[in-house]
Amino acid sequence: MHTLLLDQPQFWFLSAVIVGADIIIVLLLLLGVRRALLALGHTKVDNVRIVSTLGFVLFGWLALALFLAGQGVFRSALNQPVPYITLAIGIPILVGALFIRGSKPVREIIASVPQSQLVAFQFYRVIGATFLVLYAVGQLPGIFALPAGFGDVLVGLAALLIGTRYAGNDQLVTLWNWVGISDLIVALATGFLSAPSRFQMFSLDAPDFLIGSFPLVMIPIFAVPLSIVLHLVSLTKMSLTVRSATKQMASA
Repeated sequence: MHTLLLDQPQFWFLSAVIVGADIIIVLLLLLGVRRALLALGHTKVDNVRIVSTLGFVLFGWLALALFLAGQGVFRSALNQPVPYITLAIGIPILVGALFIRGSKPVREIIASVPQSQLVAFQFYRVIGATFLVLYAVGQLPGIFALPAGFGDVLVGLAALLIGTRYAGNDQLVTLWNWVGISDLIVALATGFLSAPSRFQMFSLDAPDFLIGSFPLVMIPIFAVPLSIVLHLVSLTKMSLTVRSATKQMASA
């Protein structure tokens, strides 16, 4: 198995695609939050403050991920007491979950965003086709690339279909969310177990250095945690909608 080198054209192309996609995702997310704040009737000053703060957090997270990835921190976990990539994935998910559960303003914003937009937004998951392309040219092991690639593409296409046509079907939206989360868990597990570390179980003859190297590592350390948080947001939205409907029925 080969790794991508700095002077190879495909490295630069892959870097532009992945980093460019991350930036676009953040910008669209901020735009969605701004629209939600306007729907809530917040003042222009409040809108600027909240969106600016969130933008600082998201772009700061992205910049930190880019820096660490560029330094090769995640390329091999053989000499790390705890694989650093697990912290890079787990900490943002935990922080996001805590804010979703414990912050009233965050839950108000979630309540104001249409479920159709929350679901369709994850169409970006089709970028997982990158794994399939890299597998086809011998850069990634099939044990990781095939389930991760096909899973992401299917979840991304389903996001667009469900978000635009069936967002009112709670059972279908719930199923899509859990399938999407399961897809990410499988991808993380197979990627982690095929990468060089004390826990490696797959691809022992050709460890998967590429998944821990820039630019591909930006997917597990940024796009994956963000996707899981967005799934939690969608599930929380359903819970808030049901709770609101129950209160209205009780007061009627």
